[in-house]
Amino acid sequence: MKIIIYFILLSLLTLGSLSAQIYNVNINPYPPTNVLFTDTVRILSVMVSFQEDKDASTFGNGKFGSMYSRDYGNSILDPLPHDRKYFENHLEFVKNYFKKVSNSKLHIEYYVLPDTFSVSKTMRNYSPPPKSNDIAPLGEFAKEVWALANQLYPDFQFSNYDMFVIFHAGVGRDVSLPGSLGNERDLPSLYLSENALKSIFGPNFNGFPVQNGSFKIKNSAIIPSTESRELESIGGKVLIELTINGLLAATVASHLGLPDLFDTQTGLSAIGRFGLMDGQSIFAYNGCFPPEPSAWEKIFLGWIQPEDILVISPSQIIRDVSLPTKLIANNQPYIVKVPINSNEYFLIENKQRDALKNGSIVKYRIRNQEFTKTFIKDTIGFRSYDTDSLAGVIIDVDEFDWAVPGNGILIWHIDEAIISQKISQNKINNDKKFRGVDVEEADGIQDIGEKFRTILGDEIIGEGTELDLWFAGNSSRFYKNRFDKNSRPSTHSNSGANSLISIYDFSQKDNIMSFKVSFIDSIIKPLYVKQINTTNKIGYITSPGRNFSKQFFLAGRNLIISDSSSTDSVLNFSDYKPLVIEFAGKLYVIGATYDSRILFPSKVNYIEFDGNNYNVGGFALPYSISNSPVFYLPPTERHLILLPTLDGKILSIALENLTRLNPPPYEDFYLKNGYQIIKISANDGFSAIARKQNSNSEFSLIFEELNIDLSNIHINDLLLTNYKNQKVVVLYFVQNGERKINVYNKSGLLFSFNLVPLSSDKIILSDLKQDGNPYIITSKGNQIYAFNIIGALANNFPFTIKDDEFNGWILSADIEGDNKQEIIAFTKNGNIYAINGGTGKLVDGFPISTGNNNLASPSLFTLDNSICLSVVDIDNNYYSWKISNVASKIDWAELNANNLNQSFLKISSSPLSNFSLLPDNKAYNYPNPVYESTTAIRFFVSENADVTIKIYDLAGDKVDELKTTAIGGFDNEVIWNVTSIQSGIYLAKIEAKSITGKIDSKIIKIAVVK
Repeated sequence: MKIIIYFILLSLLTLGSLSAQIYNVNINPYPPTNVLFTDTVRILSVMVSFQEDKDASTFGNGKFGSMYSRDYGNSILDPLPHDRKYFENHLEFVKNYFKKVSNSKLHIEYYVLPDTFSVSKTMRNYSPPPKSNDIAPLGEFAKEVWALANQLYPDFQFSNYDMFVIFHAGVGRDVSLPGSLGNERDLPSLYLSENALKSIFGPNFNGFPVQNGSFKIKNSAIIPSTESRELESIGGKVLIELTINGLLAATVASHLGLPDLFDTQTGLSAIGRFGLMDGQSIFAYNGCFPPEPSAWEKIFLGWIQPEDILVISPSQIIRDVSLPTKLIANNQPYIVKVPINSNEYFLIENKQRDALKNGSIVKYRIRNQEFTKTFIKDTIGFRSYDTDSLAGVIIDVDEFDWAVPGNGILIWHIDEAIISQKISQNKINNDKKFRGVDVEEADGIQDIGEKFRTILGDEIIGEGTELDLWFAGNSSRFYKNRFDKNSRPSTHSNSGANSLISIYDFSQKDNIMSFKVSFIDSIIKPLYVKQINTTNKIGYITSPGRNFSKQFFLAGRNLIISDSSSTDSVLNFSDYKPLVIEFAGKLYVIGATYDSRILFPSKVNYIEFDGNNYNVGGFALPYSISNSPVFYLPPTERHLILLPTLDGKILSIALENLTRLNPPPYEDFYLKNGYQIIKISANDGFSAIARKQNSNSEFSLIFEELNIDLSNIHINDLLLTNYKNQKVVVLYFVQNGERKINVYNKSGLLFSFNLVPLSSDKIILSDLKQDGNPYIITSKGNQIYAFNIIGALANNFPFTIKDDEFNGWILSADIEGDNKQEIIAFTKNGNIYAINGGTGKLVDGFPISTGNNNLASPSLFTLDNSICLSVVDIDNNYYSWKISNVASKIDWAELNANNLNQSFLKISSSPLSNFSLLPDNKAYNYPNPVYESTTAIRFFVSENADVTIKIYDLAGDKVDELKTTAIGGFDNEVIWNVTSIQSGIYLAKIEAKSITGKIDSKIIKIAVVK
């Protein structure tokens, strides 16, 4: 009958390798806080029964051996008697398993106390209610067990052991099989860590006292005598044989600190039979033996270090990899790690079920007698779901990866952010869309852990197949022998960012398999990735700006100088973002410190670099420097370094004199006593200064001959550009809780408008359309906004993302070479977006990812006639990419616009002469249709003009009229309020008359829907 049942199960497996069982228990509900890095685990076990019962909701009557209705003899798995020798044989399996899978790094010792004893109650009294997460009854069970053991063995040295196992009579409430009923009050199997016991007995719990209180037991594993159980069938009772070897191995791994890797909420598989901590692996071959732990599990336990495949120079963009399976590695790395970003990476291993080419050799014991069987291949009676050829207690298998469902390259996607966030709740793989330890299933169908119904209505669970492995000849429909951004599955990060990784050209299945790893996506490619070794957080990045491989990082006060091959530090270099400039064939890096406790509170520090060597110098100043040094080229053509101070002065040092004298001569411009200079923005003969009074919130803006005093404001930034051949300053400030932009020329205020509420503290300027008009770029939450200089939103903006927020840092460059600036923006989750300034769409290949937020300011620079990007995340991981094939215009390269800290945008000449007064394709309204109360009517005028908008219904009746004065060279907007307007189609006639007498008009259709 048993063979018939297995044949029926086999006939149901029409979707590959599936299992008819669901794992019901959270085996490790409170994982240990730390991994137990040890070479030896000493296990003490006891055998415990219950008071006899006649409870139909449990298997057996609470006594050992009572779960079988008849004697099945020795031809079954886990035959009776379930006594000390029986449990020792199971522990012998655990010893052999961990010795092999750890490469002898972990040794198991065990002892089973000789006598069986009973607790005071029936089984159901220690069993949590069905569908309950309350493990308190199991804690009380363990408490009573160890108190009884202490009474029965008062002189026993419990302190010689570190893991404690309770083998109890009956079966576990751990699996559901088709047709199984009645085990609702069996005990679930689980590992009670110290954390779990504290959740039951309170935070002051320090163990169960034994040895007259001199030792405390701080953990307990609860394991049944067997998982075999009788089920009712058409022909009567049938014994389904499931043994406890896999369960014991997983429990020891829980003691070591491994979390469960199945979905602990539903019990469904998440990694299938590709690692240890999953129900499908625990009960592989009906629980006889699981596969080896996965690559991540071995690394987590400290048994192996993977070989990192990193980009540390542009020459390592493509790598050839030859990867042996573990059994033939001969102490060579057999796991490789490919970083995606700072939190995510791929682990790659070569899985071969029969690396020794000798079939599967299985050792088992029946009492003291040992037997060996060899299976050359999968066959009836020896398959993952059919072990009818086995008997007794399995104590060893020559290759545990025989339990893996196939041969080939196995790729894991690991997300340490998910793991660190969810490991304490033991929920690493509960979200099947975002697992912490995920199998990249090569067949392109994410079906591990999915439920399927057979034609008979039985539910079976996907547990992985050979088609989930990568190898030449994989017959899956979606398989292309390539794993990249376009494959199924893809190499994208969990946030959807382009990892730039392609893994391809997998060889045929063999003990040594080969493949290629590349880090390039058409245009985008990494230059290098490295950790900047400093205890301080990096705050700023800057670069020479063109064809110079050095990058400069400010970490605290220390300057870090780094490229692909070396890293140097200069201590106490600057409190502010340094200035970097090429001058007279040399490179200069200039910083400034401030310390209010000393007589000469500030110091200017510099590095003079000739391409091979650098000299460090500096000099003290009797002033308090308040911000970054700024380069300024006045009409006199002296090269000046401007330094703002706390006491209203600006210091001016000629770059020509910087290294000649110590200190070099300097001038000071005394602006106003009691005012702190908070920002200098400057370009050739063009400067603006923002200052504030120390005692209150009055601010001044000094620009050309203009001196503007503003009260009750907070200045966020001060930027310079040119507009229609005149110099203008853009002041970003907060007043009465509103974020505002004021634009001034030398005559005074030109434009003023409010930014969106709660927008970022940071803005940049960009010639977004490269049409001579500056745009103000900022972010709010998950949106990027672009406003022209009069406050109208740019076409195709805002740009919006999902499930993330921008962190405020924004750069701008024409990376596509299409004479439009791209906006490069950074998110809190470490994604980097590039948005086409013309279309408002995402640039191909983006987003890319660092995996972590970048608190440091990013930087654009040019190298080898290409635009490159540098980013440092919050963990000081430094990333650098080539992001363009052209060295085109960069509008905003870094904090303060450029390496000179000038906060200046150079504008292209405006081609306004090519436009009519009111161009056709630049007149429209949005949104259209209008569902809300307002719509914006937008139009472009090439000259300043008076504009009238007359709105008619289809009957020709005028329903509204709007008037405004439009600014030439810009998109202008007028808001039409439709609150009192009925649904329908309306015609808006836009009439413009310029100051030079030109007249033009356009008609647009507006749909109002209510």
